[in-house]
Amino acid sequence: MTAADNSTQPSRGRALSAWQKFTYSLGNFGVGYAPATFAFLAYYYYGRETAAGEKLVLVPVTAYSIIWFLCNALNGITDPVVGYLSDRTRSRLGRRKPWVLLGAPLLALSFYFVWAPPDTTPTLANQVVLFAALFGFWFFFTVVVGPYLALLPEITPYDNERVKLSALMSVFGDVLGTLGGNLLPVFVALLAGGLLIFTNGYQALAFLGALAVLAFSVLAVSFVKERYQPPESDSGDSRGWLRRALGEFRSTFHNPAFPPYLVGVFFYRTAIMITLTLTPFVATKIIGAVEPSAGDLDILALLPGVVNDRGLPDFEQAAGYLMMVVLVGAMLLFVPVSALAARLGKKKLFVVALFLLGGVLGGMSLIGLVPVLTPLGQALLLFALAAVPVAIALVVTRPLLADVIDADEEITGLRREGVYNGMEGLIMKVAAGLGPLLAGIIFEIFGASRAHSLGIRICGPVAGACLVLAAFAFRRYPIEK
Repeated sequence: MTAADNSTQPSRGRALSAWQKFTYSLGNFGVGYAPATFAFLAYYYYGRETAAGEKLVLVPVTAYSIIWFLCNALNGITDPVVGYLSDRTRSRLGRRKPWVLLGAPLLALSFYFVWAPPDTTPTLANQVVLFAALFGFWFFFTVVVGPYLALLPEITPYDNERVKLSALMSVFGDVLGTLGGNLLPVFVALLAGGLLIFTNGYQALAFLGALAVLAFSVLAVSFVKERYQPPESDSGDSRGWLRRALGEFRSTFHNPAFPPYLVGVFFYRTAIMITLTLTPFVATKIIGAVEPSAGDLDILALLPGVVNDRGLPDFEQAAGYLMMVVLVGAMLLFVPVSALAARLGKKKLFVVALFLLGGVLGGMSLIGLVPVLTPLGQALLLFALAAVPVAIALVVTRPLLADVIDADEEITGLRREGVYNGMEGLIMKVAAGLGPLLAGIIFEIFGASRAHSLGIRICGPVAGACLVLAAFAFRRYPIEK
């Protein structure tokens, strides 16, 4: 398949109004916000302190770890199954909208109860509620988000509009949603006195977050139009639905564009998860191991919550601001990146981004070892440089998958956005588990303390090597537009 093979697909045009683009993209806020808040779940359940300085434990650490693992593992297969079923849904509203409209209230309810244990002591009831709510959240997250993302290739066939829509989705989800989740402690402090019937900041914020997830999910599908109806039945196919589904999952690999796409995004996601695990250790064990200069303290003092009343920096808090440098920087670059994608092509731009980000992450191993700038200055420079390739990845990956789905339609005559998004979701969940696992193994073997930091320094190059593998895989991606 070459670029010429895709000439039947229009590259420029307009199918959506500004309002449709805005409301559809707004649905991505919950995709970024809700999971980002879970970074603080462990702290909420067994790491908080009361006003009197006593540790507040709601679920024992071992029980929490088992519940977290089981809820993620049991939901691993739901992505392709929901995709398969939504591809075949026939209704007056279309294929995707019923899933979003029915799933959104249950997703919001599950999100709230994750943060609403019934007891203030570590009881079995807390464990049961946490398991039910967390399992429900990830299940209904797939029910809502899978069909929502599957709408993108269908609501507009135009390449330029898909790129712009993807950039706008990244603003709401990957930047504003993720930042909102990462700033959870700040918002909790603002609502510490409670709100309405809620007695603490966590539950008040969970209620507001649940309302936002519900409202934005419903709004996202309220104004866009689905353009395809599936065949009424699988005529002539005597296999049971499970065998048909497994056959569909396998058939996606017959599309020559899908395997290199899937391998590429798998290694990209693995690298990102390694980096997210690594960043707090870089901040606390590498940067924090060196006495900050006067200039460093001036910079840190500008960041709320980083420097305490005694003038001492909290580098654990600073880690969140390092990620903010990447996300805000990426958001500022979405417009020029969209223009570059139209001029150079999405594939070429993404391959360049993978190599560039790989080099940046490899450079993280040298923080504090190079006699140029302070360790904090070196970290800020590297994270600022990372904003460029991250912006490219956030803008082009969804349109790249849309091109894969268009190519599948040319092969099969069917629109199977759900199956393709589901297969990608399954692989992404594997990568999301593999990245932290690799980092943890490296930390355990080589050390992750101030005195023994080799494991921290190795993780950056390992993540960079994953990105190089992703780039080489993507060079086999056959669609050049």
